[in-house]
Amino acid sequence: MTQTKTCVTCQHWEKQDGSNYPLRGPADSMGVCNAVAQYWDSTGWTDDGERAVLPKYANCRAFVRDASDYYAMLVTRNDFGCVQHKQK
Repeated sequence: MTQTKTCVTCQHWEKQDGSNYPLRGPADSMGVCNAVAQYWDSTGWTDDGERAVLPKYANCRAFVRDASDYYAMLVTRNDFGCVQHKQK
């Protein structure tokens, strides 16, 4: 039997405890995925004036970004499935 690859069984996922993330929703099923990278931190300027992914993040499959380029996070429920799943 194959196990479902959801956030609750993934080493990248951090369950909220009410103090670490100001999330609204069912507190027992919400968390943040740490496998995604901050867009601004993971890109740099090319000689042509374009933004490109830095070599360190070349294998990253997802990025998060907010309007201010300050901080963003991917919030998921514990039953969300993902191709970046790594078993705990």
